[in-house]
Amino acid sequence: MAVTMIRPLQRPVPLRQSVYDALIDLIVGGELPPGQHMVETDLARQLGVSRQPIREALHRMEAEGWVDLRPSQGAFVHVPTDSEVDDLLDVRALLEAETGRLAATAMAGGTSPGRLARLREIWRGGQAAAEADDFGAAVAANNAFHAEVAAIGGNAVLAELAGIVGRRVQWYYRMVAPARGHGSWAEHAEMIEAIESGDAERAQALARKHTERTRQAYHGVLLLFALFRQACTDRSHGPVLATGGRPPWHPPPRPVLASRF
Repeated sequence: MAVTMIRPLQRPVPLRQSVYDALIDLIVGGELPPGQHMVETDLARQLGVSRQPIREALHRMEAEGWVDLRPSQGAFVHVPTDSEVDDLLDVRALLEAETGRLAATAMAGGTSPGRLARLREIWRGGQAAAEADDFGAAVAANNAFHAEVAAIGGNAVLAELAGIVGRRVQWYYRMVAPARGHGSWAEHAEMIEAIESGDAERAQALARKHTERTRQAYHGVLLLFALFRQACTDRSHGPVLATGGRPPWHPPPRPVLASRF
């Protein structure tokens, strides 16, 4: 009996998934900062959808730790705790160390040099963004860099896991991007050299050290912010910040972009 090959149907992305992706992008991108009240009616109007997919997305985001739903108050962007960040970066260090090792091993085994050229292209874009103090572009380039390293490594499952963790790290990394700046991209350059030379052990060590430096920068920024808040309190004996408690370098929330669907 002949086997009939059936082509899978091409289905559009469900609206609830599109809304979920849009809201996650707004959180990761900083348009909805930690602690921000997410008003269903406002989000629905600005995204051009009904409240139902907004509500569905918010419940899913609460289950995944992006949002806090408070009785009689609504949804708020989750404010990460120190322990949450440390736990995530512990996992990130393990994943990045292995993707770095695999990438160097793959390069030693004859992986297409075009992949390395792509990695260098991302590095140049990120370095330029850091030099221009374009932190949004630098954060996006940082995520793309690590995703490309994972892709070079060739383990699809590991790359998928690294991508999931990387999305949340991208959210946290926005806070430390100004502090990490050129240092982060100098470390990326060292990783490229180790991968290109096929030095798996060095690539693994550099990737682990890179994540630890991000951890140190994150806690350093939090300490500076705590000192800043204390100084403002001591000086004014009034409200800590007119920005509502956000770090002084964090831009105020911007209106959500017009309908994306």
